[in-house]
Amino acid sequence: MSELEPFEYETGTAIRDYDIIEIRPTETGYEVTLDVNLDSGYSLSRTKLEISQEDLEGYETNEVEEGIKYALGFFS
Repeated sequence: MSELEPFEYETGTAIRDYDIIEIRPTETGYEVTLDVNLDSGYSLSRTKLEISQEDLEGYETNEVEEGIKYALGFFS
């Protein structure tokens, strides 16, 4: 199987919603497994998100779920 070349896009579709399947602690933070539903009608199943302790500090939270929300662009 050939390797795909990275391609840069200007914009993409928005995330409609997501479900957290699993949160696993790692040495540097957390590995999160998500199902993500996109506004385009497509979905991403069992998507991995790595969020570090440093990321959580930047979002000014200790709550992993809150950090995930911010990482995915859900700001209040």
